[in-house]
Amino acid sequence: MLIEKFDFLELLRLAIAQSNGKGKITKDVVLGEIALLPPQSKKWAEILLEHVDFERIAIVTEAKKIYETNIINGKAVKKRIDEIPGMVEIKKGDISSTEFFKIRNFLAGKIHKEMIKKNFKPNNCQGDLTNVAKGVAEVVLRGRLFTKAMCGHCQGLGKLELFNDKGYPDGSKFCNKCNSTGKRPYTLHEKITIAKLSVSKSGYLERYEPFELIAEAFIENWENCIRQRLARSFRIDESQIEHA
Repeated sequence: MLIEKFDFLELLRLAIAQSNGKGKITKDVVLGEIALLPPQSKKWAEILLEHVDFERIAIVTEAKKIYETNIINGKAVKKRIDEIPGMVEIKKGDISSTEFFKIRNFLAGKIHKEMIKKNFKPNNCQGDLTNVAKGVAEVVLRGRLFTKAMCGHCQGLGKLELFNDKGYPDGSKFCNKCNSTGKRPYTLHEKITIAKLSVSKSGYLERYEPFELIAEAFIENWENCIRQRLARSFRIDESQIEHA
């Protein structure tokens, strides 16, 4: 039976705890380790703590009164006969975090350079390659920060248990349905919508999705840097840390 292993990233939650805590690792220790991180890793740690969310926009529909007009003694008299109640509808707006867009623009810059290097020519491009790079970077960031649901294939573990011929457990492998994240990934249609592209699903899969790996690689490096920094607080050998 597979057991979910502890991820040192979970210790970041201590940074926003109400009390300092007791023991070997406390809120002060975590805040100190975050302060010593390289700039981009530090920004990523801070955005993981920020709880990035969308703006909530309230759309108010006022109540509507319904009247009928009757002629009484030669005069028109209006009488209210009914009323349609008003309502408030909450819609999702833009992402409210400025740090989110700073990191998106940083990753978009890296993707943009790679696109130029490979002489990438997008289809139906609105503007220059910068907009395309920003769209792809935003797809990756949203996939990292917003959880649609748990991956049903691996039950949120990010790994699948393997069995030998006799039916006994024989190691594990990464789940290819969620790319070992444990989260249900965005569909191709959702990715195209987020990136604001006018391409087919096959077109995105073949030409645009490979550039997601550039942003994914940077984020993995940042998270591994955070894990190693926090692991030092326990004096754990870095070679024993299992990277995602």
